[in-house]
Amino acid sequence: MGVFRDRDRLLPDFPIEDYWDSLPYRDFELKTLWSIFKPALEDPKNSFLRVVQVVGPAGSGKTCTLRLFGRKVEEEYANVKHVYVNLRVEGGRKTVLYRNIARKIDPKLVSVSLSAEETLVAIVSLLRESDKRVILTVDEVDYYVKHFKDEDVVYDLTRLNELSPSRPCGFIGVVFLARGRDFHRLLDEAELSKLGRLHLTFKPYNAQQIRDILDRRAEEALNPGAYSEDVLSFISDLTASPPVNGDMRYALDLLLYAGTLAELEGSQAVKAEHVRKIHGSLHPNLTTEEVMSLPEEEKLVLLALSRVLTVKKTAYATFREVYEEVQLLCEEQGRKPIAEVDEYLQDLSDRGIVDIRGLTRIGLSGLSAEDLEKFLTDIVQKLKGGVSEWLKTRLRKDWEAR
Repeated sequence: MGVFRDRDRLLPDFPIEDYWDSLPYRDFELKTLWSIFKPALEDPKNSFLRVVQVVGPAGSGKTCTLRLFGRKVEEEYANVKHVYVNLRVEGGRKTVLYRNIARKIDPKLVSVSLSAEETLVAIVSLLRESDKRVILTVDEVDYYVKHFKDEDVVYDLTRLNELSPSRPCGFIGVVFLARGRDFHRLLDEAELSKLGRLHLTFKPYNAQQIRDILDRRAEEALNPGAYSEDVLSFISDLTASPPVNGDMRYALDLLLYAGTLAELEGSQAVKAEHVRKIHGSLHPNLTTEEVMSLPEEEKLVLLALSRVLTVKKTAYATFREVYEEVQLLCEEQGRKPIAEVDEYLQDLSDRGIVDIRGLTRIGLSGLSAEDLEKFLTDIVQKLKGGVSEWLKTRLRKDWEAR
């Protein structure tokens, strides 16, 4: 029968909010969102833009909660549309970003002849002339501000009311999602003022909360008898402890990979030993979601760093070594050379994956020297071939070692 009933239920991009009507331990946050937006939803023609900041660490349920809230709003209010954009994935120059937002509201709005500002004006004009209203969720705003500060997206999206001074602009609210508030220091006074002081904070999940969520996810993803209560508790304890610190995405990765390893070994159930093997190979800041969201150029830069460190068998590489290895990888793959290696390394550092201590000391974060070579071998396979190939390689090594 196998371990999995529906493996996709554990993938990071699976839209669980489309299948669940509530999220464990996020009732307060959902109720708070309703209390903020309910008055405007009840009287949208006389309600002006509300700006909300949602702050919490990775894997604390921010995105799922906002998407569930958006779905519930659309079900209750036929003329309201929830639009979600992830600035890490859909960002870049604001002209492209605003076209993406326009496309999600009404594809007819998209025009390559319009500037970024003209696109926003076109969106507001459409909403004003119709009964449509929008709640916009903007994810990963902290990442975007650090890398595209000159785009002024925060300022633009918080001043939508000014594009329609005499009456509501058609946007009921803009919700900015961030992992912390440190990006505030990169904003000027006008942007901070427009951003406002309305915060909703998501705390990381504790071991019991992770355990309860895992129980529900496992019931949907795995076959009966393919896991035990002890295994779920073990995963929960590992996830709640440093350095993972409650990142629910890591718990899902552990269960997914451990289940895959169990199947490859011919086991009908996930055992604690499967979890231990996988836990020893995962990096807390490099979950499946993080790998999938990395731009292709950053995957190549990370792979290049891994190769250099593997060959040198040292904890650090120089920038020149990484740069030259990146160009070799580009040549191997028949693609154009990458010039902005320093920018991609800085982004990987911002994500907590790479540790930069100068041009001659570039390494991987959070790894002891003892674990370094094993992790590098694993990450090369993970970046090249994905989960199944990665696990098959690990399993083959285990058999050869016996």
